[in-house]
Amino acid sequence: MRIRIRIRTRALVGAALLVAMNIILTRVTALMILGGTVRLSFGTIPIYLAGLFFGPVVGGLVGGVSDFLGMLINSFGAAFAPQIFLAAIMRGVVPPLAMRVLGDNKKAWQLKIFLAVLVTEIISGALLTTWGIAWLQGTPFIAVLTTRLVPLAVQIPVYTVITTTLMVAMRPLRLLHSERR
Repeated sequence: MRIRIRIRTRALVGAALLVAMNIILTRVTALMILGGTVRLSFGTIPIYLAGLFFGPVVGGLVGGVSDFLGMLINSFGAAFAPQIFLAAIMRGVVPPLAMRVLGDNKKAWQLKIFLAVLVTEIISGALLTTWGIAWLQGTPFIAVLTTRLVPLAVQIPVYTVITTTLMVAMRPLRLLHSERR
């Protein structure tokens, strides 16, 4: 059985730009706090945008490629953790799937983005990334999770507002793109 995935050139170029944005925001401008258990950055937003604009396949690819290349550029002194790599992929896959599950109600799309980010950060941030950090540090999962919960509670609304704002700002570009087809 052969699976064939076709990605349009425009989506590939957009994905490459979002990978570059993620690497800059996550690896260059990020700040590590709380003993390396929390990274303050806006690097997840390009991954969310990739998933929301281009779908879960491209979103997952942007997350995975960003994490892999980012580790090569600046690992913050940590080894590769498959759980954190999977969390990066899920940040691109879960939001568009959550948006599809929540339906086509255009009036409540900001709420849908919030719920998509919330579900994604529970899966990726609270569970997978925390598991990866605990595994790397040899620390109990609960100990790492308790230090990460408050920053996650702050990051979720911030990520939602920025993602929503960027989607509104980029809407004219998406409309222009859809007219050219």
